[in-house]
Amino acid sequence: MKLSERLRTFTTRVKSYFVSDQVRSFVLFLEDFFPSGKIFGLYGFTFFDGLQNSVNQRRQKQFFWISVAVIVTLISLLASNFMVNATKPEKLTEATESYTWMSGFIMVLVKTYFLCSQKRAAIRKILHRLDQYFPHSNRKQLQFGAIKHYRYMKKLFRICLTCYGGIWLHYTYMSLLQLIFGHAFELIAPIYFPFDPLQPLLYPIFISLQSWSVLFAALMLTATDSFFCSLICVTSMEFDVLAQKLSQIDPESDENAEKKLQEIIDGYNELTDIANELEKIFSPLLFVHIFAGIFQLCSTAFLSFSPIRHYLMIKYSITVPLILFHVYSICFYGEQLQTSSMRVADEAYNCNWYGKNLKFRKMILLTMLRTQRPQKLTGLKFMNVGLPVFYWSLQIVHSYYSLLCGLYEH
Repeated sequence: MKLSERLRTFTTRVKSYFVSDQVRSFVLFLEDFFPSGKIFGLYGFTFFDGLQNSVNQRRQKQFFWISVAVIVTLISLLASNFMVNATKPEKLTEATESYTWMSGFIMVLVKTYFLCSQKRAAIRKILHRLDQYFPHSNRKQLQFGAIKHYRYMKKLFRICLTCYGGIWLHYTYMSLLQLIFGHAFELIAPIYFPFDPLQPLLYPIFISLQSWSVLFAALMLTATDSFFCSLICVTSMEFDVLAQKLSQIDPESDENAEKKLQEIIDGYNELTDIANELEKIFSPLLFVHIFAGIFQLCSTAFLSFSPIRHYLMIKYSITVPLILFHVYSICFYGEQLQTSSMRVADEAYNCNWYGKNLKFRKMILLTMLRTQRPQKLTGLKFMNVGLPVFYWSLQIVHSYYSLLCGLYEH
């Protein structure tokens, strides 16, 4: 095969991996919208009843807690290094680097514990309630656009897995390349240890533990981010389904219009309760997600674009767009939930309600009044998670980045 044909075949496969996806001819299930469940399953955690495997579940959870113990140990070493260097002006870059890794690992542990342990039972109940309004037939899935949302979730999971996996490879091989070409030992993250961790006997141990921790963090970030986005996407999709059902009601020719409208109102009330429950469960996590992303953006931007060391610029410059995507994806789906919930009010107004009797018009009026308030996700009631929050976070990042650069110059 010629080189041009090989390149064309490779390009086609990459495009099909991220962009195209064949139309599904079989029925989708709710768990198909959560591809991140495969990663949770690697560590023995499941959110759907049919995916449990009791044979390997105990070993998988043991492996999970070993990984958590390794990350906790690494966080303590990073915190020690940060406390030692934070009071030294000449060690500002090393303290910033330790803080970046420490805050990232803490965020991973918080999100993982939150989903896998503390709120797993509540999330399973929400998934069971969402499954009641999920379109289960292939005809309805095509009609209401379920396959389109499925493609979006599949692409998002692939992008997250590729990006976070690429970051793990990037940091691991940067340290190895520094050893090969620079003839010096270099850890992935700077730590404080009573003995020199760059000794030939200790270096393989510490580089292996750090690489293991970064791999675990990459998998857990992929799983938690895509799982939360899938949960919000399915909720938004079911609001869209209600809006499409409402737009198909013809009050003049349909004798069961009042009955169908009442079913839509009951479904909207149920979805509203689900959205409020999601907001109650994920509000602390969203607060941590947004603010941790802001501070990590500040520190990584400082390490990437400041004239410190070319090695640090190459090492951390690839992380900045990834953290931007990390914050943007959550804000985008929060905005989508608001838009989808408001669409029900628009469709209620656009239906031919003025050609029906007084009872139907009162039901439409109550529906419009009930749906005027969009469903929102908040971060501890401090902010509404949406695209304006993402733009606001960029302004804060720019301010703190300028402050760090000023401190470094002085």
